[in-house]
Amino acid sequence: MNDENKLINYLKRATADLRDAHRQLREVEERKQEPIAIIGIAWAPLKLGWLLIFPVLWIWWVLKAHATVSEDGIDSGYACRGNEHLDWDNFRGIGFKGSRTFASDAAGKDHSLPGVTFNSLPRLSHASRGRIPDALTAGQYAAEEKVVIIHRDGEQILLTKEEFADYKRTHPDA
Repeated sequence: MNDENKLINYLKRATADLRDAHRQLREVEERKQEPIAIIGIAWAPLKLGWLLIFPVLWIWWVLKAHATVSEDGIDSGYACRGNEHLDWDNFRGIGFKGSRTFASDAAGKDHSLPGVTFNSLPRLSHASRGRIPDALTAGQYAAEEKVVIIHRDGEQILLTKEEFADYKRTHPDA
């Protein structure tokens, strides 16, 4: 009976907390409808209207820049320069440098791939029918069978289950 009373008290507190959170959310939503800022361009449209060119140029660039993988190869489209095509016969590999992604050809020239990130590797591998290897998924599969140990200083170690058993024997206090 004691456990049942504890559960009832816990549920009463949880219900009260939910009501309080709901009230706070309602107050935030009501405040959200109040005007909080005035757009700076409206203050002096003749002097500051030219600033609107930056978002327009950014939208134009995003819509024009693309990378397409097909049976023929990789096509890259750019906003400020001509498009490029790289045949699979001439394709050497894909690389990442900072936030930039590029495809290398047999001559060693790098072709920029706009809109492609490291997280795009599974889709690129599928679209290229394996011509672009998917290192991301292979690494995720390899890490699934591992145990992560995080030390107090933030250092992380990936161990197999057998290595973890050995680690537990040598570090019983961990």
